[in-house]
Amino acid sequence: MSAEPAGKGELRLCARLGLEGQAAEALLAAMRAGVSSRGAVVLTAKAPPDYVPPFDCAELNAPWLPPHVFVPAEGVKPTAHADYAAGLYYSLDLSSCWESACLAEVPPPASSLDMCAAPGGKTMLMAARFGAGNHTANEVHPGRRGILRQNLEQCGMPQVRVAGNRPDQWARSGETFDLLLVDAPCSGQSLLCKGIRNPGCLSSSMVNGNAKRQKGIMLAAVQCVNPGGHIVYTTCTYDPEENEKVIAYILKRIPGWSAVEVPLLAPFRSQLAAFPAYRLLPAHGFGAGGFCCLLKKDK
Repeated sequence: MSAEPAGKGELRLCARLGLEGQAAEALLAAMRAGVSSRGAVVLTAKAPPDYVPPFDCAELNAPWLPPHVFVPAEGVKPTAHADYAAGLYYSLDLSSCWESACLAEVPPPASSLDMCAAPGGKTMLMAARFGAGNHTANEVHPGRRGILRQNLEQCGMPQVRVAGNRPDQWARSGETFDLLLVDAPCSGQSLLCKGIRNPGCLSSSMVNGNAKRQKGIMLAAVQCVNPGGHIVYTTCTYDPEENEKVIAYILKRIPGWSAVEVPLLAPFRSQLAAFPAYRLLPAHGFGAGGFCCLLKKDK
Protein backbone atom coordinates (compact mmCIF):
# COMPACT_ATOMS: atom_id res chain seq x y z
CA MET A 1 0.00 0.00 0.00
CA SER A 2 2.71 2.45 0.98
CA ALA A 3 6.37 2.58 1.96
CA GLU A 4 5.40 1.87 5.56
CA PRO A 5 3.61 -1.48 5.94
CA ALA A 6 -0.04 -1.04 6.80
CA GLY A 7 -1.07 -2.13 10.28
CA LYS A 8 -3.92 -4.51 11.04
CA GLY A 9 -6.31 -1.70 11.91
CA GLU A 10 -5.45 0.25 8.77
CA LEU A 11 -5.97 -2.79 6.56
CA ARG A 12 -9.29 -3.52 8.25
CA LEU A 13 -10.48 0.07 7.75
CA CYS A 14 -9.54 0.14 4.05
CA ALA A 15 -11.26 -3.22 3.51
CA ARG A 16 -14.44 -2.05 5.22
CA LEU A 17 -14.46 1.10 3.09
CA GLY A 18 -13.78 -0.86 -0.09
CA LEU A 19 -10.63 1.17 -0.75
CA GLU A 20 -7.79 -0.30 -2.78
CA GLY A 21 -4.66 0.93 -4.53
CA GLN A 22 -4.25 4.71 -4.74
CA ALA A 23 -7.48 5.41 -2.84
CA ALA A 24 -6.29 3.34 0.11
CA GLU A 25 -2.83 4.89 -0.01
CA ALA A 26 -4.32 8.40 -0.01
CA LEU A 27 -6.30 7.73 3.15
CA LEU A 28 -3.38 6.10 4.97
CA ALA A 29 -1.01 8.89 3.91
CA ALA A 30 -3.42 11.52 5.25
CA MET A 31 -3.83 9.73 8.59
CA ARG A 32 -0.07 9.30 8.98
CA ALA A 33 0.87 12.82 7.87
CA GLY A 34 -1.71 14.56 10.06
CA VAL A 35 -2.02 17.60 7.83
CA SER A 36 -5.31 17.07 5.97
CA SER A 37 -7.53 19.23 8.16
CA ARG A 38 -8.86 22.47 6.72
CA GLY A 39 -10.57 25.13 8.77
CA ALA A 40 -13.60 27.37 8.33
CA VAL A 41 -15.46 30.00 10.31
CA VAL A 42 -19.19 30.49 10.76
CA LEU A 43 -20.54 33.94 11.54
CA THR A 44 -22.35 34.20 14.85
CA ALA A 45 -25.32 36.11 16.19
CA LYS A 46 -22.99 38.99 17.11
CA ALA A 47 -21.89 39.60 13.50
CA PRO A 48 -23.67 42.48 11.70
CA PRO A 49 -25.55 41.54 8.49
CA ASP A 50 -22.82 42.98 6.25
CA TYR A 51 -19.90 41.63 8.30
CA VAL A 52 -16.90 40.12 6.49
CA PRO A 53 -14.06 38.41 8.41
CA PRO A 54 -10.83 40.44 8.64
CA PHE A 55 -8.66 37.97 6.73
CA ASP A 56 -8.19 36.62 3.23
CA CYS A 57 -10.64 33.87 2.29
CA ALA A 58 -10.32 31.04 -0.20
CA GLU A 59 -12.72 30.53 -3.08
CA LEU A 60 -13.90 26.93 -3.12
CA ASN A 61 -15.87 25.02 -5.71
CA ALA A 62 -18.20 23.78 -2.97
CA PRO A 63 -21.93 24.28 -3.71
CA TRP A 64 -22.68 22.62 -0.36
CA LEU A 65 -20.98 25.38 1.64
CA PRO A 66 -23.57 26.60 4.20
CA PRO A 67 -24.63 30.25 4.47
CA HIS A 68 -22.55 32.59 6.65
CA VAL A 69 -19.49 30.32 6.41
CA PHE A 70 -16.09 31.55 5.22
CA VAL A 71 -13.01 29.47 4.46
CA PRO A 72 -9.71 31.15 5.43
CA ALA A 73 -6.93 31.23 2.86
CA GLU A 74 -3.93 28.97 3.40
CA GLY A 75 -1.79 30.11 6.32
CA VAL A 76 -4.49 32.25 7.96
CA LYS A 77 -5.17 31.69 11.66
CA PRO A 78 -8.65 33.10 12.33
CA THR A 79 -8.37 32.50 16.08
CA ALA A 80 -5.51 35.05 16.21
CA HIS A 81 -7.82 37.96 15.34
CA ALA A 82 -9.60 40.17 17.86
CA ASP A 83 -12.93 39.51 16.12
CA TYR A 84 -12.68 35.86 17.14
CA ALA A 85 -12.21 36.82 20.80
CA ALA A 86 -15.17 39.19 20.41
CA GLY A 87 -17.36 36.29 19.27
CA LEU A 88 -18.12 37.57 15.77
CA TYR A 89 -17.25 34.19 14.27
CA TYR A 90 -16.63 30.65 15.47
CA SER A 91 -13.79 28.51 14.13
CA LEU A 92 -14.33 24.87 13.20
CA ASP A 93 -13.25 22.17 10.76
CA LEU A 94 -14.51 22.49 7.20
CA SER A 95 -15.81 18.91 7.29
CA SER A 96 -18.30 19.98 9.98
CA CYS A 97 -19.65 22.58 7.56
CA TRP A 98 -19.88 19.88 4.89
CA GLU A 99 -21.98 17.70 7.21
CA SER A 100 -24.34 20.58 7.98
CA ALA A 101 -25.34 20.77 4.30
CA CYS A 102 -28.02 18.25 5.31
CA LEU A 103 -29.88 21.19 6.86
CA ALA A 104 -30.60 22.54 3.37
CA GLU A 105 -33.31 19.86 3.11
CA VAL A 106 -34.89 20.68 6.49
CA PRO A 107 -37.72 23.22 6.92
CA PRO A 108 -37.06 25.89 9.56
CA PRO A 109 -37.76 24.08 12.85
CA ALA A 110 -40.00 25.49 15.55
CA SER A 111 -37.84 23.65 18.08
CA SER A 112 -34.46 21.92 17.91
CA LEU A 113 -32.08 19.92 20.07
CA ASP A 114 -28.35 19.39 19.64
CA MET A 115 -28.08 16.17 21.62
CA CYS A 116 -24.24 15.97 21.76
CA ALA A 117 -23.48 19.66 21.46
CA ALA A 118 -20.06 20.48 22.96
CA PRO A 119 -18.07 22.45 22.03
CA GLY A 120 -20.87 24.05 19.99
CA GLY A 121 -19.98 23.94 16.30
CA LYS A 122 -23.13 22.18 15.07
CA THR A 123 -25.32 24.53 17.12
CA MET A 124 -23.50 27.50 15.54
CA LEU A 125 -24.09 26.12 12.03
CA MET A 126 -27.76 25.43 12.76
CA ALA A 127 -28.23 28.93 14.18
CA ALA A 128 -26.50 30.52 11.17
CA ARG A 129 -29.11 28.89 8.91
CA PHE A 130 -32.28 29.03 11.02
CA GLY A 131 -31.57 31.28 13.99
CA ALA A 132 -31.28 30.10 17.59
CA GLY A 133 -34.89 30.49 18.70
CA ASN A 134 -36.20 27.66 20.92
CA HIS A 135 -32.96 25.68 20.59
CA THR A 136 -31.50 23.40 23.25
CA ALA A 137 -27.80 22.52 23.32
CA ASN A 138 -27.19 19.38 25.38
CA GLU A 139 -23.94 17.98 26.77
CA VAL A 140 -23.74 15.22 29.37
CA HIS A 141 -20.15 15.80 30.52
CA PRO A 142 -20.06 18.70 33.04
CA GLY A 143 -16.66 20.03 31.95
CA ARG A 144 -17.58 20.03 28.27
CA ARG A 145 -20.94 21.54 29.14
CA GLY A 146 -19.13 24.48 30.72
CA ILE A 147 -17.12 25.00 27.53
CA LEU A 148 -20.32 24.81 25.48
CA ARG A 149 -22.04 27.41 27.64
CA GLN A 150 -19.01 29.71 27.43
CA ASN A 151 -18.86 29.44 23.62
CA LEU A 152 -22.58 30.17 23.25
CA GLU A 153 -22.34 33.24 25.48
CA GLN A 154 -19.22 34.49 23.70
CA CYS A 155 -20.95 34.15 20.33
CA GLY A 156 -24.10 36.04 21.32
CA MET A 157 -26.44 33.14 22.04
CA PRO A 158 -27.04 33.22 25.82
CA GLN A 159 -30.75 32.55 25.14
CA VAL A 160 -29.97 28.99 24.01
CA ARG A 161 -31.03 26.52 26.68
CA VAL A 162 -28.09 24.40 27.86
CA ALA A 163 -28.93 20.98 29.31
CA GLY A 164 -27.03 17.95 30.55
CA ASN A 165 -29.38 15.00 30.01
CA ARG A 166 -28.40 11.55 28.83
CA PRO A 167 -30.14 10.42 25.62
CA ASP A 168 -32.32 7.97 27.55
CA GLN A 169 -33.40 10.80 29.86
CA TRP A 170 -34.50 12.83 26.86
CA ALA A 171 -36.47 9.83 25.58
CA ARG A 172 -38.26 9.47 28.93
CA SER A 173 -38.89 13.21 29.30
CA GLY A 174 -41.64 13.24 26.66
CA GLU A 175 -40.24 16.46 25.16
CA THR A 176 -40.08 16.39 21.38
CA PHE A 177 -38.50 18.57 18.69
CA ASP A 178 -38.74 19.27 14.97
CA LEU A 179 -35.00 18.85 14.48
CA LEU A 180 -32.36 16.81 16.29
CA LEU A 181 -28.64 17.12 15.67
CA VAL A 182 -26.80 13.96 16.71
CA ASP A 183 -23.07 14.50 16.31
CA ALA A 184 -22.44 11.11 17.84
CA PRO A 185 -19.44 10.27 20.02
CA CYS A 186 -17.20 8.09 17.87
CA SER A 187 -13.75 6.56 17.50
CA GLY A 188 -12.59 9.86 15.92
CA GLN A 189 -10.41 8.36 13.23
CA SER A 190 -10.32 11.69 11.39
CA LEU A 191 -8.39 13.20 14.31
CA LEU A 192 -5.33 11.42 12.93
CA CYS A 193 -5.61 13.61 9.83
CA LYS A 194 -5.43 16.68 12.06
CA GLY A 195 -2.20 15.48 13.63
CA ILE A 196 -3.94 14.58 16.89
CA ARG A 197 -2.91 11.34 18.57
CA ASN A 198 -5.81 8.94 19.02
CA PRO A 199 -4.48 5.57 20.22
CA GLY A 200 -6.72 2.61 19.52
CA CYS A 201 -9.10 4.43 17.19
CA LEU A 202 -8.61 1.78 14.50
CA SER A 203 -9.09 -1.18 16.83
CA SER A 204 -12.16 -3.40 16.51
CA SER A 205 -12.92 -3.03 20.22
CA MET A 206 -13.09 0.78 20.07
CA VAL A 207 -15.04 0.83 16.79
CA ASN A 208 -17.56 -1.78 17.92
CA GLY A 209 -17.92 -0.21 21.35
CA ASN A 210 -18.71 3.16 19.81
CA ALA A 211 -21.14 1.61 17.34
CA LYS A 212 -23.08 0.06 20.23
CA ARG A 213 -23.18 3.41 22.01
CA GLN A 214 -24.30 5.21 18.84
CA LYS A 215 -27.17 2.78 18.32
CA GLY A 216 -28.30 3.44 21.88
CA ILE A 217 -28.18 7.21 21.33
CA MET A 218 -30.19 6.92 18.12
CA LEU A 219 -32.77 4.61 19.69
CA ALA A 220 -33.36 7.38 22.22
CA ALA A 221 -33.20 10.18 19.64
CA VAL A 222 -35.98 8.78 17.44
CA GLN A 223 -38.33 9.05 20.43
CA CYS A 224 -37.70 12.80 20.68
CA VAL A 225 -38.81 13.88 17.19
CA ASN A 226 -42.17 15.30 16.17
CA PRO A 227 -44.03 13.74 13.22
CA GLY A 228 -42.49 15.09 10.01
CA GLY A 229 -39.33 16.06 11.91
CA HIS A 230 -35.70 15.28 11.12
CA ILE A 231 -32.50 13.91 12.62
CA VAL A 232 -29.09 14.86 11.23
CA TYR A 233 -26.67 12.08 12.19
CA THR A 234 -22.97 12.89 11.87
CA THR A 235 -19.60 11.53 12.98
CA CYS A 236 -15.95 12.45 12.51
CA THR A 237 -14.88 8.88 11.83
CA TYR A 238 -14.60 6.69 8.75
CA ASP A 239 -15.56 3.15 9.77
CA PRO A 240 -18.91 1.97 8.32
CA GLU A 241 -19.67 0.18 11.60
CA GLU A 242 -20.16 3.60 13.20
CA ASN A 243 -21.86 5.17 10.20
CA GLU A 244 -23.84 3.33 7.51
CA LYS A 245 -24.43 0.30 9.74
CA VAL A 246 -25.79 2.42 12.59
CA ILE A 247 -28.32 4.04 10.25
CA ALA A 248 -29.20 0.69 8.67
CA TYR A 249 -29.85 -0.68 12.17
CA ILE A 250 -32.25 2.17 12.98
CA LEU A 251 -34.11 1.98 9.66
CA LYS A 252 -34.59 -1.76 10.06
CA ARG A 253 -35.57 -1.66 13.72
CA ILE A 254 -37.73 1.49 13.91
CA PRO A 255 -40.67 1.81 11.47
CA GLY A 256 -41.75 5.18 10.15
CA TRP A 257 -38.29 6.54 9.36
CA SER A 258 -36.52 7.07 6.05
CA ALA A 259 -33.20 8.48 4.84
CA VAL A 260 -33.49 11.68 2.80
CA GLU A 261 -31.59 12.59 -0.34
CA VAL A 262 -29.35 15.66 -0.01
CA PRO A 263 -28.74 16.83 -3.61
CA LEU A 264 -25.94 19.20 -2.56
CA LEU A 265 -23.97 16.18 -1.32
CA ALA A 266 -24.68 13.89 -4.29
CA PRO A 267 -20.97 13.69 -5.31
CA PHE A 268 -20.24 12.23 -1.86
CA ARG A 269 -22.96 9.55 -1.87
CA SER A 270 -21.79 6.48 0.03
CA GLN A 271 -21.59 3.27 -1.99
CA LEU A 272 -21.78 1.24 1.21
CA ALA A 273 -25.51 1.77 1.81
CA ALA A 274 -28.71 1.24 -0.14
CA PHE A 275 -30.11 4.47 1.35
CA PRO A 276 -28.87 8.08 0.96
CA ALA A 277 -25.81 8.64 3.15
CA TYR A 278 -22.70 10.70 2.54
CA ARG A 279 -19.01 10.26 3.26
CA LEU A 280 -16.15 12.78 3.12
CA LEU A 281 -12.53 11.59 2.98
CA PRO A 282 -9.35 13.68 3.27
CA ALA A 283 -8.66 13.17 -0.44
CA HIS A 284 -11.69 15.33 -1.24
CA GLY A 285 -9.76 18.33 0.10
CA PHE A 286 -12.48 19.73 2.37
CA GLY A 287 -11.15 18.88 5.80
CA ALA A 288 -10.34 15.80 7.81
CA GLY A 289 -13.49 13.97 6.75
CA GLY A 290 -16.67 12.61 8.25
CA PHE A 291 -20.06 11.05 7.64
CA CYS A 292 -23.61 12.37 7.57
CA CYS A 293 -27.12 11.10 6.99
CA LEU A 294 -30.45 12.94 7.14
CA LEU A 295 -33.40 10.99 8.55
CA LYS A 296 -37.09 11.98 8.44
CA LYS A 297 -39.98 10.75 10.56
CA ASP A 298 -43.27 10.08 8.81
CA LYS A 299 -46.10 12.48 9.50
